[in-house]
Amino acid sequence: MRKNVKVKIGKLASLCVLSMLFFMMVSPAEAAFSSITVTHVTPTELHPGDTCKVTVTVKNNGGMDAKDIRLAFQGTETVSLIGPTVVHINTLNSWCSKEVEITVHVKEEALNGVYSIPIACSWRGHYFDPKNGTVTTDIITAQLGISFNIKGRVVINIGDITTDPADIRPGDENVEIRAFIENSGEAAAKDIEAVLICDGNSNNASFKPSWSGTDRSYIGRLNSGEKAEAIFHIDVAENVESNTYSIPLRIRYKDTKGKEYEVMRSVEILVEPKPEFEIVSYYTEPAKISAGDKGVKLHVKVRNVGSEKAESVSVRITGEADVPFDYDVKSDYLGNLKIGEDSVGILKFDVDKDALPKTYPQGIEIRCTGDRDLGDDNVYVFDKQIQLEVTSSGSGSSGRFSVPVPGFEAGFALLLLFVVLVLRRKRVF
Repeated sequence: MRKNVKVKIGKLASLCVLSMLFFMMVSPAEAAFSSITVTHVTPTELHPGDTCKVTVTVKNNGGMDAKDIRLAFQGTETVSLIGPTVVHINTLNSWCSKEVEITVHVKEEALNGVYSIPIACSWRGHYFDPKNGTVTTDIITAQLGISFNIKGRVVINIGDITTDPADIRPGDENVEIRAFIENSGEAAAKDIEAVLICDGNSNNASFKPSWSGTDRSYIGRLNSGEKAEAIFHIDVAENVESNTYSIPLRIRYKDTKGKEYEVMRSVEILVEPKPEFEIVSYYTEPAKISAGDKGVKLHVKVRNVGSEKAESVSVRITGEADVPFDYDVKSDYLGNLKIGEDSVGILKFDVDKDALPKTYPQGIEIRCTGDRDLGDDNVYVFDKQIQLEVTSSGSGSSGRFSVPVPGFEAGFALLLLFVVLVLRRKRVF
């Protein structure tokens, strides 16, 4: 019985040995030793100036285990490592993988292309010699490497900005803004269009395009390092405060493969202070005027509601069609007015004798210069309007009231005829 068991065990052992030998003979290259390789790298596409973490997948692509694995990453002038350059892995069993992480930096001026980082790899591996059936341990070395595709990108920035006029004031129209659009990246951009966001909405009501399309500028293509001038025309609101304003600028472009991009930049402009006037009140002496009145005084009270002092302020009557007023004093000098200060100008006129009783619009011109202490030598003119009413009765130059009597002229003529007849009759007798 024992003899049969020994025979069976011997046959089984012989079968196992034969199977192992057969397996090693079928695939000796894979089963006899360990093999360290790099199977995957993420990411592989980088840009000039990038500093990022890279995941490297290391695999034992052999049939025997590998120990004390050492990966020495050798950076180059274009792609270099930040931090540790050597990675250790204790053990990689056969057919197993492990991810390691490194940090790489791409040179700012790197040109487009594929760049490789060599890896000096070593490990302690077991080698089976099928000829003599022995297993030996040895230090194995291999030269590996990983590659990156360095691809330049478009970087759009705003350069110098100029305006015409150089000093922008509230109420200015057709202000020209010139802004240089620069491609400071490493790749070309095409179909570049810049749009100044100044459509007068609630977010940016202080500026609007001077006319249709003046908030857009088409640039076209910009290669790396090139720049081009974008031109816009805007109107500035009358009530805008003196300040520095940042107007959003939306830039759309495509890369050389046709992929679309959009970036937001801004245009900085300074709105200088400016005087501004409003007519606070006005009245005439006498309060009611009528046809034929002489020496009527018009009192006009104005206020500087602007953002700087106004110098040499004057008010003046402007000529209006179909206005029955003849001015003896057409203007009055008010002097300098600080911000928020009032002053009254007095003008003098006569009312035409045939003036119809109704309300007449009368133009008032307010003229001043800016604050010279702030370097503002501009002359500002503000056109305003008031309403003057001519009534059917009022005080004349003598101060007496005259009321027309219906039929008075006919009655007077009959009385005169009666007197003539009486005188003639006396002469006859």
